[in-house]
Amino acid sequence: MRSYRRPVLTSALLVAALPAVLLPVAAQAASPPSPPSRPEGGQARSAALNFDELDCEGPEEDRLPSTDSGQGAVHVPGTAAFVPAPLPAGLPPATVKWPKNLPDLEDARRMLSELDVGPFDSKGFQRTAFGGKSCWVLHGAEKCSTRELALKALSDIPATIKDGCKVVGGRWRSAYDGLTVTNPLRVDIDHIVPLRAAWGSGARDWPEYKRRAFANDLSGSPQLIAVSTWSNRDKGDKSPEKWLPKGYECTYSRAWIGVKDYYGLRVTAGERSRLEEVLGDCQE
Repeated sequence: MRSYRRPVLTSALLVAALPAVLLPVAAQAASPPSPPSRPEGGQARSAALNFDELDCEGPEEDRLPSTDSGQGAVHVPGTAAFVPAPLPAGLPPATVKWPKNLPDLEDARRMLSELDVGPFDSKGFQRTAFGGKSCWVLHGAEKCSTRELALKALSDIPATIKDGCKVVGGRWRSAYDGLTVTNPLRVDIDHIVPLRAAWGSGARDWPEYKRRAFANDLSGSPQLIAVSTWSNRDKGDKSPEKWLPKGYECTYSRAWIGVKDYYGLRVTAGERSRLEEVLGDCQE
């Protein structure tokens, strides 16, 4: 796996080489929103909120009814209308698209053995330390946000684009809960290693440009993944000893290790122990 270096000249990390044009911060409600839910087995399941992610994606209750499944329609902003978005017939089954530069099992084991082990301390963390008031930077002449580029890249069918940037259709198989989502407003672009987790394991000592690059990394490390909003709220900012996606423990752990290796972040003893356990059960 490559290591982080400055300057980084890939389009995914223009933040390290070019002035960034930032998105306006999402409007925050005066009080915390109600937890999101989705139908499951005939009952609604509440998810723990991750307010760092809400800063980035916005509370979806402000955009969609809580009963929306995330499938089959695109919400028209500012209205209650949904435009049907049927998928083409004959598509293969949906598959999870993992981010680029995922280490193989052998490399993941080696990387994990080489990571520094130390304490975790997230005191002083603020999401704004990773890019100011906005979460995503804009890229290129069309100024597409990192979120839109990730939605496009991680759709397992060609995404439908409006006005050059806005992703209004596609299909995303969420590794965190197995849900297939076709409405991009029900998709979060999650940081495999959450910003708080990075801060507490070494990122507090980084220059601001490196934290901004970390939060917008589309191609350097396997950091950004498209998942359902509900499952991302469940994950919150938990590390692998507290949370792993069922059925994808091995791939997720490899991604987590790949990010920490690329950026030189340390792990705790408990974190390393859990990751070693997971990798020990992985199939070659």
